[in-house]
Amino acid sequence: MTLKIEGPQLDERSDRNPFADVRLEWRLTHGDKSWVVPGYFAGCDNAADSGCTGGQVWRAHFVPPYEGEYDWEVDFRSGRDMAIAPSPGQRLDGHGAAGGFTVSGQPADPIRARGLLQYTGENYYRYAGDDSVFFKFGPDAPENMLAYSDFDATPSFKGFRKNWQAHASDLKPDGESYLWGNDRRGTGLLGMFDYLADAGANSVSMLLWNAGGDDRNVFPHLMGVPAQQYEAMEPRAQWQDGLVQDRFDLSKLDQWQRALSYADKRGLHLHFKLQETENDSFMDGGALGRTRKLYLREMVARFGHFLALTWNLGEENVQHPGDVRHMAAYLEALDPYDHPLVLHSYPDQKQRYRALLGPDTALNGLSLQGRQDDISDLRFDVITWSNNAKLAGKPLVMAYDEPGRADGGAGVDPDYPQERLPSKREIVLDPDLFLRDGLWNALTAGANGVEAYYGYKTGCSDLDCQDHRTRARLWREGRVALDFFRDHVGDRVLEMTPSDHLTMARDDYVLAQPGEFYVIVPGEEEIVLATGGIEGEFSVRWFDRVQGGALQIGSLDQVKNHRRRTKIGQPPSGGSGKWIAVVERLDTGILVEAESFKSQRLNDVRSWCRSADCPAGWNREGAEDYIALVPDTRKSHDDKLVRGENFSGQPGKMAIVSYDVDFPSAGRWYLWVRVHALGSEDNGIHAGLNGEWPESGARVQYCEGRGRWHWDSRQRTRDQHCGVPGGLWLDVPSAGTHTVEFSMREDGFVFDAFYLTRSPYFPEPLKKANEAAIAAAKPKSKKGH
Repeated sequence: MTLKIEGPQLDERSDRNPFADVRLEWRLTHGDKSWVVPGYFAGCDNAADSGCTGGQVWRAHFVPPYEGEYDWEVDFRSGRDMAIAPSPGQRLDGHGAAGGFTVSGQPADPIRARGLLQYTGENYYRYAGDDSVFFKFGPDAPENMLAYSDFDATPSFKGFRKNWQAHASDLKPDGESYLWGNDRRGTGLLGMFDYLADAGANSVSMLLWNAGGDDRNVFPHLMGVPAQQYEAMEPRAQWQDGLVQDRFDLSKLDQWQRALSYADKRGLHLHFKLQETENDSFMDGGALGRTRKLYLREMVARFGHFLALTWNLGEENVQHPGDVRHMAAYLEALDPYDHPLVLHSYPDQKQRYRALLGPDTALNGLSLQGRQDDISDLRFDVITWSNNAKLAGKPLVMAYDEPGRADGGAGVDPDYPQERLPSKREIVLDPDLFLRDGLWNALTAGANGVEAYYGYKTGCSDLDCQDHRTRARLWREGRVALDFFRDHVGDRVLEMTPSDHLTMARDDYVLAQPGEFYVIVPGEEEIVLATGGIEGEFSVRWFDRVQGGALQIGSLDQVKNHRRRTKIGQPPSGGSGKWIAVVERLDTGILVEAESFKSQRLNDVRSWCRSADCPAGWNREGAEDYIALVPDTRKSHDDKLVRGENFSGQPGKMAIVSYDVDFPSAGRWYLWVRVHALGSEDNGIHAGLNGEWPESGARVQYCEGRGRWHWDSRQRTRDQHCGVPGGLWLDVPSAGTHTVEFSMREDGFVFDAFYLTRSPYFPEPLKKANEAAIAAAKPKSKKGH
């Protein structure tokens, strides 16, 4: 949502500074929650297209995180340095304007539906909309991505300015409305975002200010001298004399915003590096002074509404720890959304992080860098600093954003033509080194992902590269890794730890919930689990880390462990030959009979009956005891739908039936229900926990198995009316007894039992029960689970 308000007529270079001397804040409330959103000077309101330098429009952007009612009010003031000063100043026209709005329903766009990326106090970031864990992979290069010829006032020091022409043909029709200027510029850069999103990457990194740095062509500030003169200046002089330090370029920033909005729309995570080691002392001598505050405020106001972003306080940062703390705290206070906030260091200076750990730090993550050719330092770094953060009192999210040496990192694909590279390729690296020992290593070490640095000897480097097809194999196989962790690990990663000691080989990478669930990246030797005497039966599955696809069975379907060391067999033949092993304790779930409910409520319109007490005509062969929701007045789609009578789209509003369930552990428990549906209007229900009705339990919906008893776990969505498989779960806050509840969605619903399990996979006993039900000619049995 965007607020636009008219203020005084000003220009970028007016005596009265529109960036410092006017403050717009959009204050919003939703129940007991509140947000203060900083606004910014937008000039004529179409600076990206017109190139205007002034006007009277100010803007602010807000992303509503919740459904429901919102109230808002405008705080609009003027005065000397009002943007960063606490003084009341002079109220401007529009100050005190107020209103409200209502947010209802989930966004149809799945990228917007997953919501804002936020820190939640855990060692992984989550999306607020769907609560999913964020795993990332994308380029860390070129760092000067925004040194782009289609942006206004962008110099070309050392010829590093880019045109991104290699990706111009990748632009999709949806991107054309994001182009700018009368000549519709931006095709190459927007096409690059399309390429990365389609190729498999989900993150992109960039510097927002590098005056005096390696590239020197990226900055949001107004230029104080012509571009040619700026390019000839010494590094510090570029900042001191070449730029107007407290004013920003309206048209350039509007163009940045247009381009980055498209990346945000494509679902790319935006890694914003606010400065680099060469210039982190330029603003206010490295301290949090007037210039730095204005810069940070402008960046948050312009870009803070993007769904998935990380604020990185600086690349290879060497500021004083106290200055870093002040900067982090100021940025945290400015950002309304708890976005990721991290710091990057030199590979040999990670001890600088120690002064920034602890419960009072504003940082919520670390951006790590390596220096070893074989990336052998990655695992130690991730594990060490994750543990250091926890011991200091605040878990931090680990990302490994520059694996490898400065001259190598992620190499160009070996088969990429030399003649298409911008410089000579002096080093050839096996992509599988980066994929196995970089990406898979990081993900199984406890990091949320990796960004690929382009070394200066690779032929397409951190400063001169303009074609991400140079690393096409990385994106293709990196997508497979991300899909694996999203689909087969998910939330369980929060309970898993790097546990390489649990296999006998020294070159295996192991991420495990010991005794329950293991993800193993094998080395050269056969996998032998060292389970420490944990007894039980375990399933063994294999995942092709190159080709992806479903989990497969190798030489052993299951292993039964009674010893300290257990061989898990060989992977399947065929495929790429590069496998991930997935070992899981066979299900020890919780089975609850539907008829064992302790109570029901809100049952004056519809109520639950046990099978023995149901009216005539409710017999369902194949189970002796079950419950049904009666009466049933909507048997087909042709029957009239009456909300509040035969249909309840909102969970927890009608016919609630409750069960006491003893949970052995806290965490995510996946829900399966055994249903007997006859048609399309008696196959939906809602599930909740302890009187709350989470989205993850809403709209239990089955289409398969009509006319027989059928186990399934499916959630109806806007796009999948028959339900997304495995889409149902309840997050249990602690071990012990909790109340699991079901409420009406459609009358006539009949179910026999429900099953709760820590595993997201289809439990074998339930799968076999379904197979038996299909094969049998409706046999009479006692329960048939």
